Amino acid sequence: MKKNNKNALIHEIIDFVKVFAISAIVVLLFANFIAHPVTVLGHSMDPTLADGEYGFTNIIQTKLSDPQRNDIVVVTMVDPQTGEKSEWVKRIIGMPNDTIECINDEIYVNGELLDESAYIDQEHKNECLQKYGYFNKTVQKSSENNGLQVIADWGPITLKDNEYFVMGDNRVVSKDSRDPTVGPITKDQIYGKGVFVLYPFSKFGNK
Repeated sequence: MKKNNKNALIHEIIDFVKVFAISAIVVLLFANFIAHPVTVLGHSMDPTLADGEYGFTNIIQTKLSDPQRNDIVVVTMVDPQTGEKSEWVKRIIGMPNDTIECINDEIYVNGELLDESAYIDQEHKNECLQKYGYFNKTVQKSSENNGLQVIADWGPITLKDNEYFVMGDNRVVSKDSRDPTVGPITKDQIYGKGVFVLYPFSKFGNK
């Protein structure tokens, strides 16, 4: 009787190990080939994605189709000084061979005003304009005023065949392709497409 109980216990342990191993493999496959966990750090995508929000980004979608304008993407960035990698969440504004520029604080693509009403919160934009006096412009060093910083339009910037221009939705705090130290990104830097927010529950859903 004891032997039978011992054998049953051994079989239960083996079954548990099998289930655990299979589950671990499924999780690894999911995390490395289908979707990958991502945490939003900072306020560059406010109010679309807030600091601390947690979810998954779609990895496999980047292999099946090309990124499109307005897509939210997770981008792999490498610090040129330390070599450390980090993941930035941004939005694609410019596609390969596009010419991007900021005129009178508005974004133009190939000479046409870009309609951003689908993802730029107008109330948030107005608040930024009232508080800072600009939204899409950048803070630059002036060559005419002893290197003092000025708020200015930028561009035109013409992208190459494999380049994309990315920006955060919260333009006044976002470090993105407007910054000469960042510049346009290439397709192989796009790690994931979209962010499905799991937490907080009030923001649950696909972005």
